[in-house]
Amino acid sequence: MIASTNEPSLPKPGGGILARRGMWPAVCALAFFCLAGAGAGAVWWLQQRYAVPTAAEYLAKAGPNARFVAAGALAFDGETFACGRFPTIFNARLDDYGAAFFGFVLLNPARFPTLPPIVKRYAYAHECGHQYVGYDEGEADCYAIRRGRREGWLDAQGLDAICDFIGRSKGDAAHALGLRRCAMMRQCFARARPGREQL
Repeated sequence: MIASTNEPSLPKPGGGILARRGMWPAVCALAFFCLAGAGAGAVWWLQQRYAVPTAAEYLAKAGPNARFVAAGALAFDGETFACGRFPTIFNARLDDYGAAFFGFVLLNPARFPTLPPIVKRYAYAHECGHQYVGYDEGEADCYAIRRGRREGWLDAQGLDAICDFIGRSKGDAAHALGLRRCAMMRQCFARARPGREQL
């Protein structure tokens, strides 16, 4: 029997819609734009989720309860408190003595002044430390201790006063138990050199 020549032929290998000239660049462009769009969406989501406000944004949101203090213009007990180029914002509704966002230090104007002078120095240096070491509380504690040793306002007696204050803290998700924090600060103190400590 002789085969009919009218039978359909099998497709050639490598054939198909993408094999046509001009389709690969279009597919690559489409994939690129899809990935770029997904990346931009992820960046937007991360900014919304984890973004920190600028000082101006924070002041606008906090309203009349907040007050801006320029870098180097803050003083307590006749002493200047400074954190490099970073300003301080007073917020009467802050639920702690102090806090920090990247770019500025926050203080509660009613609570912070009630601290003993050495604890005030430590607390401000701790919040300032977040500008340089990030949000790690242990690192901010150690930064404050090193800074106190370097600037000469912290000695062993001052560290004891800080530990008396911090030692009562029960800790939370971000802060270690007060006694543990004190032990870590004592280690930082032992390693620091007065007047020559590098921050």
